[in-house]
Amino acid sequence: MYSTMQWLRHAWLPVLPLSVLIAQHFQWFDFSALPMPELPLALLGSAAALGVFFKASRAGVAALLVVAAYLIIDTLQWTRSVAETELLLALLGFNLAALSWTRDRSPLSGFGILLVGIPVAQVVALFSLRECCARLLTGELLTLADNPVTALIPREYSAADLLSIGAVLLALPAWVRRRDQTGAALLTCVLLLSAGAAFGALSEALPLFALVIGGLLLLLAVRTAHELAFRDELTGIPSRRAYSRYLLTLGRHFSIAVVDIDHFKKLNDRHGHQVGDQALRMVAAQIARYGGGPAFRYGGEEFVVVLPGRDRERAQRSLERMREKIAGYPMRLRSAGRSRRNDTKARSRRGNGGGKVIKTTVSVGVATSGEKARSPDDVMRAADRALYRAKRGGRNRVCAV
Repeated sequence: MYSTMQWLRHAWLPVLPLSVLIAQHFQWFDFSALPMPELPLALLGSAAALGVFFKASRAGVAALLVVAAYLIIDTLQWTRSVAETELLLALLGFNLAALSWTRDRSPLSGFGILLVGIPVAQVVALFSLRECCARLLTGELLTLADNPVTALIPREYSAADLLSIGAVLLALPAWVRRRDQTGAALLTCVLLLSAGAAFGALSEALPLFALVIGGLLLLLAVRTAHELAFRDELTGIPSRRAYSRYLLTLGRHFSIAVVDIDHFKKLNDRHGHQVGDQALRMVAAQIARYGGGPAFRYGGEEFVVVLPGRDRERAQRSLERMREKIAGYPMRLRSAGRSRRNDTKARSRRGNGGGKVIKTTVSVGVATSGEKARSPDDVMRAADRALYRAKRGGRNRVCAV
C-alpha cells in the first residue's frame, strides 16, 4: 500500500491533466489560442530528450510513442476514418500500459531500440492489413447479450474498445506493484486516452490531449531529474544537497538534530554491507516518520532532522520517541534463500522465519537556535557537540545543548 507521503508525492500526476480538462470544459482558458500542433510536439520532444539524457526509458519512450501517434494522425493524416484513428490511439494506450511493466534503462540501448521497434512493427502491420481486414480492425468484435446484467454497459465492442479496456487492466496492477511516479504517470496517460475514446472526444480534441500528455511527461522528466539531484537513492529520503537548500527557507526559530547509528562499522564488518544498507533504510524510514520534522541523509550513517519552531521540549520529545522506535524495531536479516521479487506474495513472506533478528540503536544530538547560535551552521556545530556527548555517555540516547 502507498504511504501518505507517496500519495502526496504522486497526487499531482492525475490532478494536472484533470485541471486542464476542467478548464477546457468550463472555458476558463482558450486553449485554441495556443500554437497547435507545434506546442504539443515541443513538449513531447523535450520529454523524450530528457528521458534519453537521464536514462529514463519509460518516460522517454512514452513521449516518442505519443509523438509518433500524434504525427501520424494529426500532422501527416495517414488515418482514413475515425475508427482507424481510435484504433491507433487504443494501440498507443496499450503500448504505454505494457511500457509501465518495464524498468528504466538507457533508451539508446538495445532494450530501448526494442521498446520503440515493437510499436513501429505494430503500426506497419496495422496499415498493411487495413485493406484486407478493415472489418476485423475497425468493426465490432464482441456483442453482449441483451439482458439485465449488461443493461447499463455498451452492447458492442470494437478492437479499439477491447484494447482500451486491456490497457487500463494492464497499467493498473503495474502502478500498484511498482508504487513509483513513472508508473502513476503512464497509468494517467492510459486513463486519459481511454476516457477520451469512451466519451468520443479523443479524435476531435487530439491536440489538447497531446498537449496534456506532453506536459505531464515533461514534468515527469523534470521531476525525475529533481529526484536524482535531491533524493538519496539508498534510503529514499532527501539528500545533503536538499538539506542545504532547505536551510534557505528557515526562520529565526528552529532546532537541528544530528542522528548517528551506533556501532555501524561493527554491523557492516559482522554482517556485511547489504545488512548495513538494510539498517540505513530502516533507520531513515523511522526518522522520516517519527523525527518531528524534515529528515535528510547527511552522509554515511549520519542523518539530520530540522524541527521548525521555538518549542525545544517538544522537539526533544519527538526525538526521544524516534529513538525508542528505532531501538525497539526488530530488523530481521535477509536469509540467503530470500526471494528478491517485489510482488505482494514475496513481500508478505518477508520476516516470517528465515533470518536472524537484530536491533540497532542511534545516538542523537540536538541544538536550538538562540542568542549563542543564530545561524544554521552554528546550530549544527552545537548539535554535533551534543552528539559526541551522547556517544560518550553510553550511546542510544538524546542529548541537547
